[in-house]
Amino acid sequence: MEQQSLQVVVFTSVLIVVAILIIAITLLTLFQKKKHRFILREKAQQKIFEDTLASSQIEIRENALQNIAWELHDNVGQMLSLSRLELNILLNSCHLETNKSKIREISQLIGSSLEDIRSLSKTLNPEVINNMGFIQSIQNEIDRFNRLQFIEAKLNVYGDEYEIHQQDVIILFRILQEFFSNTIKHAQATKIDVDIYYTSDYLSIVVTDNGKGFDIKEIEKGSGLINMKSRAALINTTLLLKSSNKGTEIQLKHKNTKDEK
Repeated sequence: MEQQSLQVVVFTSVLIVVAILIIAITLLTLFQKKKHRFILREKAQQKIFEDTLASSQIEIRENALQNIAWELHDNVGQMLSLSRLELNILLNSCHLETNKSKIREISQLIGSSLEDIRSLSKTLNPEVINNMGFIQSIQNEIDRFNRLQFIEAKLNVYGDEYEIHQQDVIILFRILQEFFSNTIKHAQATKIDVDIYYTSDYLSIVVTDNGKGFDIKEIEKGSGLINMKSRAALINTTLLLKSSNKGTEIQLKHKNTKDEK
């Protein structure tokens, strides 16, 4: 009888221990799930915050560039046009051929400056970029580099061009401008090639220069590459950067989502 009672006590104790373990495991599992959901929610909120911040910074920068473009086109451009007009009036009243020659040279310089300012204002103003289109905006940059002899530049387009969302166009164009600027300022390159491939699924952009290259690990700490990567991430575009002593290459792969939005 005592043995049966002992067995009952042992069995009951075992059941209690097992029940406690099950409850403990269940509670721990629920806690871990809740913690995991909390971490995911925090990451999602952080991602939203970072995207919003990056988008706001880009919007502020675009507004600033737009204002600069207006100032160049409306104020500086008008002053140069007026100066050129005054020179032409002066040319008609000038009698010495030597002075006429100098006035013509100054007028030509002002004309060239005016053309450059108008071209630059187009590349800064996002409204103009939208109106001109992606390819023509890049072509204007290429033509400006060649005209000013900054670098020998070339654009190649493959496939049938299709429309890209305006925000995506501006961001892609700014990424390329950042790369162009780094190449001209730091790469000591003599050539830059831009290859654009239109397919049904993706728009692929490959830009290469023949400069001295750089250390990827070192340059990743700089703001230029960070800006390019953050901008690309905003429009779900993959960005790959390669560099060696033979030159630097950037690859952009933008999904064609025109019909999805």
